[in-house]
Amino acid sequence: MLQDAFNLKKSEIQLNRDYTSDGKKKLTDSLKSRKTIELMQLSRNQSKMFKELLNEAKKEAENIVHSKSPKVDQVKEERFKKRLAEVKTEVLLSDAKKGKQILTDFLLTVDEQAFASEIKSEFSALVGPILADAGKDAGEYRRDLSNLFEEVKVRSMAPEALEALKIAEYTEAALEGDFFLPIVVEKAGENLGELASKFVNKPEQYFELFPEDAKYNPNGLKTMEEINEERDAMIE
Repeated sequence: MLQDAFNLKKSEIQLNRDYTSDGKKKLTDSLKSRKTIELMQLSRNQSKMFKELLNEAKKEAENIVHSKSPKVDQVKEERFKKRLAEVKTEVLLSDAKKGKQILTDFLLTVDEQAFASEIKSEFSALVGPILADAGKDAGEYRRDLSNLFEEVKVRSMAPEALEALKIAEYTEAALEGDFFLPIVVEKAGENLGELASKFVNKPEQYFELFPEDAKYNPNGLKTMEEINEERDAMIE
């Protein structure tokens, strides 16, 4: 809608025979500035609403995961934590090939949802030394170990908890990602310029740089500045 409004107004300016060439350029630049502000306001408002919904969905999904998590025998949990600490040390002291095998053997023993959750929080630390030593095979090692961990989650979780965990992981990834797709960023740059494409997914940063723009109210009525710009663009 914003793009359509921009293109329509831009066409009106370009087709107006009462404007000078220089006047048309100034009016178009001014239009781009106003529409950039509107885009930033839209981005800020929409992304805020989207993140609020995602956070709510993530919280509900995590509640389901925790509610479906069976209690773990205390002795078994102590054994697991002890073995996890040992594995971290063994992996750290091994080369990539041996470290991968140690971690693989360990993951194959995991059969509790609580243990899978703990491994998830430690996964980067566990695979870090392996990938650091794997060289050109690091991508293959990461893929194999990630796939194995996915199997651990499926094996250790109740279906409802696993589905809820997938939702929680999706919402977490969405929260960390950009709100607008690359094609929108590209179009923003084509129509409105570099400033729009640079900040369309970072509106808060834009308003930190241009705090006065946060007060702009696009109510459909022409401001005195716009009226004066149109008057100055006229052929004398």
